[in-house]
Amino acid sequence: MTGEPEDAYLETPAVLRLAGIPYSSLDYWVRTGLVSPSIRTGEGKRKTRRWSIADAVCVLTLKELRDAGAPVRLLVRAREHLKDGWHQSLTSKMLFWDGGDVLLLDDWENLVSLIREPGQSTLRIVALPLGRFASDAAAEVVSLTIGSEAPIARTAASKRSA
Repeated sequence: MTGEPEDAYLETPAVLRLAGIPYSSLDYWVRTGLVSPSIRTGEGKRKTRRWSIADAVCVLTLKELRDAGAPVRLLVRAREHLKDGWHQSLTSKMLFWDGGDVLLLDDWENLVSLIREPGQSTLRIVALPLGRFASDAAAEVVSLTIGSEAPIARTAASKRSA
């Protein structure tokens, strides 16, 4: 796992806090093979599981995808990509979920499918901040007509002071 000190690890309670999931869920994911701690598995008497940073990122990512409605079969494929791609510095990457696919924003700001059509660029998704557009437009208002009178010059700043 690139960039991690050899002796760095997280214990299970820390992973649970970060992911915001109960122990029973994480334990189920481990028993079914969805996730696994790479430093120490916890097999044996009173052995605590030890998780790498990459393991913790994987647990957090899968939890968020599951909360967003991703089916378990998709989580398995997403986990494979996370584990395989960690060496490619996923720490600087952004993942998106569109309701049917996990998309990666690559270095050239293209959205690339990871699950449905792996490696295939997809239509760009544009998020428009309509609220900010409305406030920006309201801040530029320069006149207001009252009845048949001439326009009264008013800006957003003068409205606030009135």
